[in-house]
Amino acid sequence: MKQRLVLTSFVDIRFSTSLDVVQRTEPIEAVVQGVRKAIHHVTKSKYTTFFYSIGALVLSVLLSHLFSDPTHGPSPDLIKVAGLAKSFEPSIYYSEHGHAQIEQLQDTGVAVWDLGESVRSTNMTSAPQIVNQLDDLSDSLKTLAMELTRFFAAVDADVDSILLVMDWAQRELSNVSKEPPGRLGMLWSNAHNMLTKVGLMSENSQLIQQLLGQTYLQRSKATLERTFHEFLGVLEESITNELTYSLQLFQLFEAIDKQFLNLQRTVIREQDSQERLESDFLGSLWTRVIGVNASKLRKYEKNRNLLRSVRDRTVQNKHVLIDHNQRLRQLQSNLEILRRKMVSPLVRSSNSSTISVEAQIKGLETTYQQLKGSRESQKKKVLELVYAAGNRRVSLPGGAREIESGDSY
Repeated sequence: MKQRLVLTSFVDIRFSTSLDVVQRTEPIEAVVQGVRKAIHHVTKSKYTTFFYSIGALVLSVLLSHLFSDPTHGPSPDLIKVAGLAKSFEPSIYYSEHGHAQIEQLQDTGVAVWDLGESVRSTNMTSAPQIVNQLDDLSDSLKTLAMELTRFFAAVDADVDSILLVMDWAQRELSNVSKEPPGRLGMLWSNAHNMLTKVGLMSENSQLIQQLLGQTYLQRSKATLERTFHEFLGVLEESITNELTYSLQLFQLFEAIDKQFLNLQRTVIREQDSQERLESDFLGSLWTRVIGVNASKLRKYEKNRNLLRSVRDRTVQNKHVLIDHNQRLRQLQSNLEILRRKMVSPLVRSSNSSTISVEAQIKGLETTYQQLKGSRESQKKKVLELVYAAGNRRVSLPGGAREIESGDSY
């Protein structure tokens, strides 16, 4: 009885040990068997192997795209717009010498007024007409100086507005670049991009955006488009303002030019009249009998010299006006070229570039620093000219008196 119990216990132990081994190796054997079946299924024909290889390749590409950094698609090119803004640099240099140009026109207006006062005291036949024309010309030159002052102030304001919008655009883009997507956001951004490309999802679906929010690429593109259109709007407004104002200045230039022409004709007619009167006086019988009246002869000589001075200074002042006109024409030509570039599809297209946000920020910063440096230099020189112009003397050609000018200028 005792031996039978021992044998039974031994059989039970052996049986339990074998069962444990079978339970432990069974999952491994199942995996090995599954792998064998899969390999057999894949390699059972050449076509099956080929299709499975293509599927594996496509899957690996999809996974690599899903877990890679988001790539920027077509977006507005702010660097091109910044290049157009750089074309405003000649306006800065033109405005830099604006104070000297305004002073020159003011001096010319004072000289013309002084010339009119000299003619007023003569007894020439056309003296009242010449004086009125000189007074009108002096007033027109003063008006032109005031309008140029406003024009230069508008140019400076436009340049400042361009610098402000460039600085704002840099801050907006920096906020986007400083918030890189996390792993989940990167996965959603890449998945959305792929689904959009194959047409399974709308790019700007409001429902998807409300449920899952905007992707990193959508936020970047929206920021680029917003800054792009704002930047373009400021540039277009600046160009339109300056061109409109320049047309008003050209109308003043033309009006003053006509005044110069009318004054020149009046002076020539009066000069001929004075020469004829002098000839008649010298050739008269009374003069031959009693001799030449020296004082009357000096009067004719003085009138001729004064009229010659009016002609010479009229031509000189007209050259000053032509010089200002040419500079303004050159500025207007540059603005017209810039406006034609603004309407180019290469600039206005919202999908003209694949440059990253960081590269666009760098391009904006380079142009911004250059324009800002030019503007700061111009502002410093203008302030030096304005506050250093305390005492100056305006010399009037032709032997006229000098006019003292103080801080009122």
